[in-house]
Amino acid sequence: FTGIGVYSQVSVSATAGTTTGSYATVNAAFTAINAGTHQGAIVITVTGSTTEPATPVALLRSATPSSYTSILLTASGNATINSAATPTASRGVIELSGADNVTIDGDDLATPGSRNLSIIVATNASTGTAAIRLASNSTTGLDGADNNTVKNCIIVGGRNSATSTVTNYGINMSNATAIATGAYSSLNTIIENNLITRAYHGVWANGASATYPNTGLIIRNNVIGSSVSADNIGNRGILVSFSAVTTGGALIQGNDIRVGDYGTTGYSASIAGIEVGSSNFGISILR
Repeated sequence: FTGIGVYSQVSVSATAGTTTGSYATVNAAFTAINAGTHQGAIVITVTGSTTEPATPVALLRSATPSSYTSILLTASGNATINSAATPTASRGVIELSGADNVTIDGDDLATPGSRNLSIIVATNASTGTAAIRLASNSTTGLDGADNNTVKNCIIVGGRNSATSTVTNYGINMSNATAIATGAYSSLNTIIENNLITRAYHGVWANGASATYPNTGLIIRNNVIGSSVSADNIGNRGILVSFSAVTTGGALIQGNDIRVGDYGTTGYSASIAGIEVGSSNFGISILR
C-alpha cells in the first residue's frame, strides 16, 4: 500500500454555522469565516507550522455573509505562523480589516504563562511588511478594528539586517487603504506580554487624525527589541499618535524596550524607545 496524508495545521471550532473545520493556513480559515461558514463564537487553533500566502486575506467585520460574536486565535503546543518567502509589500501576515472582538493569544492553556505562538515574517527588502496589521476599514470612523487584543506571542518582523532602514513593523495599526495611513477610530486595542524583534518599528500605533482617535489603547508588559544585533528594532520601539483628544489617552506600561544598532558604529538615524506623536491627551507612560 501507499498512503497520502493531508495534514492541516489549523483547526476551527464554532458555536454556529459549520461548527468544525480544518485548514492549512490561518488565512484560509479567515476566508471561510468571511464567507459565513463558521459563525458565533469561533476558536482558531494553530497546531503546527503554517506558510501563509504572500498576499493575505484580511479578516473582515461581522456582517453578512459572516456572522461571528468573537474570535480567538491561539496555539496548541508550540506553533508558528510564517509568511511566504517573499511577502507582499505593505501587507501583514495576519490582518484584521475592521474586524472586532478578536483575541490573538499565543498562550497554550495547557501550559499557562508561555508564549507558544510565533508569527514570523520572512526576511525581505519589501517596504511596509508587518507580522500583524490591525486596520480600520473606513475613513469615516465607522469601521475601526475595535476591542482587539494581541498577547503572549512571539512576533518577528522581516528586517533583513541590523542596519536596514527599510520600513517594516512587528505590529501595525493603520487603515486598510494604505499601511502608512493611520487607523480611523480603532478602539480599545490591547497589546500585552509579547516578544517583538527584528523590525524597523516594533509597535506602530498610528492614528489618522484628531477627529477619529484610537481611544482605549493599552501597550503593556512587552519585550521589544533584543541585545542580539540581528534581532534589534531599528528605529522606534513604540510610536503612538492620535490616541485621544479630550479623554481616553493611551496607557504604555511595564515595557522593556531596546532600539538601535548594537554594533560599534552606532546608528545614524534618529531613534526612540517610545515616541509620542500628535493628539495623545492624558497619555500615561509608566515603569
